[in-house]
This record gives sequence, structure tokens and C-alpha cells, in this order.
Amino acid sequence: MRVSIRIILLLLLSIGCYDHKEVTITKDFVINPNWTQMDNSFEIYKMKPKDSSKTINPKNYSSIELYHALTTDTSYSYVANVKYNGVDYAHRKVYFNRDNGFVWTRPSNIDPSLNSTFETIGEFERETWYLLAGLSQYGTLYYLYIDASDSLHVHKVSGMTNY
Repeated sequence: MRVSIRIILLLLLSIGCYDHKEVTITKDFVINPNWTQMDNSFEIYKMKPKDSSKTINPKNYSSIELYHALTTDTSYSYVANVKYNGVDYAHRKVYFNRDNGFVWTRPSNIDPSLNSTFETIGEFERETWYLLAGLSQYGTLYYLYIDASDSLHVHKVSGMTNY
């Protein structure tokens, strides 16, 4: 019993000491105050339902259900290493559809020497799921969906480690 109390106290102290800042995600940009000059990369993946006969409504699914219901669409993935440009990361907007002063890399599934680079990745498609990984603490994923009326839905899933 005493060991359990010690473990709980240690966990509470660890959680209380962690200075995690909220990530801001819009259809056009992301602001990530958790980045530093040494830790500043993230990935974006297009997602699709594991069961193609099912439609996933962003209003009726929990975040954990999304994690289990979606899989990566290998036709669309990008990695960004957000270079420091003089603007504090806590305020810097990284745009998806504008040049940010760094390149987005589209990894090749065949050979890393075949990776492609782009100045922008463009706008997100409507009625499509996306996954953003690497924006905050390890194992935290952000699922995005832009519905037919152009509204953005963001679901944060913590404690996942596949990406």
C-alpha cells in the first residue's frame, strides 16, 4: 500500500512539473509552442478508414476510436523540419499552403534518395482525415477533418506511439 502511494505521488509530481503548452491548429497553419531549435519537426499523413465500407463521422467518434478506425494513406505524407526564422516558436505560424522558408519532404516508400521536397503542401482536402504527429509530447496525435461545409474538426489522442 505504501509503495502505491509513493508511485502515485511521484506520478503527480512528474505531471505537474511538465510544462506542456497547447498546440493551435487551423485549416491554414499550426502554432506549436513546444518546439525548440533542436526539436522542431513534425509529420502529416492523409488517413483513410481501415474498413472502406464505413464512413467516419468526426462528431460521433471518440479520439481513441479514430486511432483504431483509420490507417495511413501512403499516397500522402510529409515531414517538416521547421527551421528557426527569428520568430519565437511559441508564436510562429507554420502554414500548409504558403512558403515558410523551409521545405516539406515527401518520403519515398522505396528509397530515401528518391524523397521529394516542396515549398508548400497546399490546402487540406474536404471530407478527408489527416494525422499530425510530433507536435507535442511523445505519443500525442492530432486527427484533423475538414467537412463538406469547410469546418475543421480536431481530435487530440494522447498515449499513442505508432507515429
